[in-house]
Amino acid sequence: MNVTVSRRFRWAFRRWVAAAAAWLLAMCALPLTIEASEPGSGTAVRPPKVVEADLIGRYGGQIRLGVLSDPKTFNPLLARETSSTQVLGWLFEGLVELDTDTGEWVPGLAHRWEHFEDGIEWTFYLREGVLWHDGVELTADDVVFTFDLIYDTSIPTSSRDVLTINGQPLRYEKLDRYTVKFTLPEPFAPLLQQLSTNIVPRHILYEPWREGRFNEMWTVDTPPREIIGTGPVRMVEYLPGERIVFERNPHYWRVDQEGNPLIYVDGVLLRITENQETLALMFEHGQTDEYGVRGEEYERFVAGQAAGNYTVHSSGPAFGDAWIAFNQNPSVPEPQRSWFTNLYFRRAVAHAIDKESMIDAIYLGRAVPIWGPVSPANAAFHNPDVTQYPYDLDRAAELLEEGGFERGPDGVLRDWNGNPVKFTIITNAGNREREAMGNFIREDLEALGMQVTLNPIDFNLLVGQLTSGQGWEAIILGFTGTLDPNGGRNVWHSRGGLHLWNLDADGPQPEWQQRIDAIFDQGAVTLDPEERRALYHEWQALAAEYVPLIYLVLPTRDYAVRNTLKNAVPTSYGGPLHKFEVVWLDQ
Repeated sequence: MNVTVSRRFRWAFRRWVAAAAAWLLAMCALPLTIEASEPGSGTAVRPPKVVEADLIGRYGGQIRLGVLSDPKTFNPLLARETSSTQVLGWLFEGLVELDTDTGEWVPGLAHRWEHFEDGIEWTFYLREGVLWHDGVELTADDVVFTFDLIYDTSIPTSSRDVLTINGQPLRYEKLDRYTVKFTLPEPFAPLLQQLSTNIVPRHILYEPWREGRFNEMWTVDTPPREIIGTGPVRMVEYLPGERIVFERNPHYWRVDQEGNPLIYVDGVLLRITENQETLALMFEHGQTDEYGVRGEEYERFVAGQAAGNYTVHSSGPAFGDAWIAFNQNPSVPEPQRSWFTNLYFRRAVAHAIDKESMIDAIYLGRAVPIWGPVSPANAAFHNPDVTQYPYDLDRAAELLEEGGFERGPDGVLRDWNGNPVKFTIITNAGNREREAMGNFIREDLEALGMQVTLNPIDFNLLVGQLTSGQGWEAIILGFTGTLDPNGGRNVWHSRGGLHLWNLDADGPQPEWQQRIDAIFDQGAVTLDPEERRALYHEWQALAAEYVPLIYLVLPTRDYAVRNTLKNAVPTSYGGPLHKFEVVWLDQ
């Protein structure tokens, strides 16, 4: 009991110090302005894609948001991290899109599709009159070109992983200017989800691709106006470490139920900062319009609703996850690799993590423990019956002993060759929750005799190390989560581009990994919902049993939304701006 109280005091004091520093940073921030928009060129024929609005909006105003990290790339096919995808999501669209009210896949750039009962041939009909940001019309050539890029093995895109069926690509062809046909090697259950991949413009990127320069295109040094999509806004300014500015796309193709052209707002301002405390203070000082409230802040934000003219909305557990992983790649030197590939070691670490204390101290109770790769929010696929690792230091010590480790009289844990067990955990600097979890884990593992260092680093540097498999020993991170488990194929299949704990796809794989590979191959082509659910339940059970990722805790999703922001109520599938096209400002 005394240990818990002591921990709470230390964490309360650390949070106070961090909040004070963040307040000073926020108060010193200069006011930001949006660059005036330019008139667009070209004539858009607006297809009848209606976005329902609870309230018909008024035009004008700028939505102000805060983000934690700079983007790493502006190339949507190369983006693997949320710091990039959260920016690109405003700019690009797919053939289909998620209905964030129902969780169903609905028409996007394609206004309809049809397929035969065998699920092999699918024909998609594009909307006519959809224009790129530069006024050029989107056609079937852009769709075909995008898939040429996806299946080009010289391009390191995660889209290829999830659009490969039993090792084979989709076949695709242009039937006419607005029609594309896909032929599958066999039925593919998550096809619609995977066809939500961003479509990119052929007229901009074909020549660089033909010349072998595609991977160098649309870096963060590219002038923002040169990033051309079909999305509701276009990027007009990027100042690293400060802001990203978007303005209304004058060619946008959607309308509300009264036929008014969308979007309603003039644009969006993303303010970039280095930590979450500053994000919170920016909202409280009226500098942003919505904020994802952390558990430790919940009571404070609820209490401040009237004075701050905002409402706190709760939408249940998040769809993502949080975990710690150990690097098992062949490039990891000994003796660390022998520890990290030791199943007893990983299970011992799982038992040593005090999740309830994390939930209590970091999230003030507004979080849940998780034991596998699918969030409880995803009722269609979540398996609640996987192996769990309750906090038990005695059991952890037993497992370490079974794995060949021994704790000496000096309290230091050593392996079978007498090497003291010591390693560094990295996570992204500025994410206070992950840094806090890292400190909890460090203390828990030190109680077993391990020597652990926590090293928060720049997010983009972290992503580079993660995807290369080099430069890290252990990492605390998380994935955003997807509705269909096949979206995680790039992580869980041994040949996936984000198979982070062991990127040696050509090396021998343990039996459990071979079975997971088979599950993802089979799950993609199984059409019966119950059979698919059983397969992915088995995957979750294997993931929990062999713990390549040791799962931590998952916060509930609470959002503070300025009352001037209309049509901005979060759902289980999306935050306050999930229907961004119809969000408007009542100023």
